[in-house]
Amino acid sequence: MLSPGALCVSLTPKHLDDIFAADLAGADCVEVRLDYLREPQESIHIRWDRLPLPVIVTCRRKENGGQFDGSIEEETRILEHAARNGAQFVDMDYRIAKPLAGAAVIASFHDFTGTPQDIDGILSRACANAAQIAKVATLVNSWSDNRRLLDLMSRPWPKPVIVTGMGDIGQITRLAGPARGSFLTYAASGDGSAPGQLTAREMQEVYRFRRILRTTKLIGIVGNPLGHSLSPLIHNRAFEALNLDFVYLKFPTPDVKDFFENARAIGIAGFSVTIPHKTAVVPFLDEQTSEALEAGAVNTVFLRNGKWAGENTDIYGVRAALDSVSFDAAGKTVVILGSGGAAKAAAVALEAAKAIKVLPRRQVATANQYRCDLLINATPVGMFPAVDQSPVDGPIQANVVLDMVYNPPITRLLRSAADQGKTVIQGTTMFLAQAARQFEIWTGHRAPAEIFNRLR
Repeated sequence: MLSPGALCVSLTPKHLDDIFAADLAGADCVEVRLDYLREPQESIHIRWDRLPLPVIVTCRRKENGGQFDGSIEEETRILEHAARNGAQFVDMDYRIAKPLAGAAVIASFHDFTGTPQDIDGILSRACANAAQIAKVATLVNSWSDNRRLLDLMSRPWPKPVIVTGMGDIGQITRLAGPARGSFLTYAASGDGSAPGQLTAREMQEVYRFRRILRTTKLIGIVGNPLGHSLSPLIHNRAFEALNLDFVYLKFPTPDVKDFFENARAIGIAGFSVTIPHKTAVVPFLDEQTSEALEAGAVNTVFLRNGKWAGENTDIYGVRAALDSVSFDAAGKTVVILGSGGAAKAAAVALEAAKAIKVLPRRQVATANQYRCDLLINATPVGMFPAVDQSPVDGPIQANVVLDMVYNPPITRLLRSAADQGKTVIQGTTMFLAQAARQFEIWTGHRAPAEIFNRLR
């Protein structure tokens, strides 16, 4: 048997050769989805002990969310051959699972539409099967779903259980699951075989999932979407550098109220806030710092005396970015593109300026009509993946340009400004400065300069 908390790389091969060419680095076992093969029946001659890791074989039928269009009898026959040919585990729907000679059976339930209200009863029925391991994998549509799944895996069960939340919102179950009691967690070697599946490399190198314990403080980033965020990479490197029992995850959040209603019970100790929730989180906070109140927006939330407190480290980041080019706002004129949380923070950071003109998104196209000392892009225009976009076309009527977009580091706006001889400030300068301040708020430790001085 595998040790609890194993990392399983899931393969979705089109051809048998794809299985033996796959990158399995860092994994403890491998799941082979035979239903993805063009001819699943061809697998009956494969010796699975040729692979260097323990093998889980499954051939999920279409009615159970897989690709195999054969009958239950054909599925069972394929899996029986796999068990005889060296596969240590076979995964079968719990309603048809039965003991197979030569392999441990995983009795599983999958729901690709949501997490059923009776998911605890479903796992109980899977445990009642004669199989050696029980499994549930469901689509997570809310933080309430995450809470139920994390609670489920933490309960005592009569046999090992695997609990997985699919979808982007459910990524926390994949990363924290092994520490909460899930027998194993799944990752992809390349493209994921399930919604929201991370790659094995991300699991290990970005999130350091093997270091996550029951005691680990869960920090993350709240927003929607979060594909652009580099925060997990930076903060997890910093936690590792100081050997702190923290991990930084992505917390995709379509519904802020749903998140706050479940975050404390899940064990979340603090979080960053990004687009579009920097003002939406404010009503759910117990207290705010004076600068956050002044900005009317929050990008950092932490627990203080058991209460949610809000800070705005974007203000700190803007000041640090301007200091990097020795820009003194006193007596200067400023144009800020955008009117959201980032723009509000910039306005507070520049309160010494002579005049500040804020242009909402619908007016951004008029920016080159205003001559100023400093132009700040506080919109997401130009952010990955839309890297060919710019909020300003043509001549830039400013001496200094700060783009708060940090992915990519050099945006189309900054390239244009540099070509026109302007002083440019990359969003990475602001991002790293505000992130360092967040790190100190959450941990009480000075941010390690070697991590927060530059993106690597």
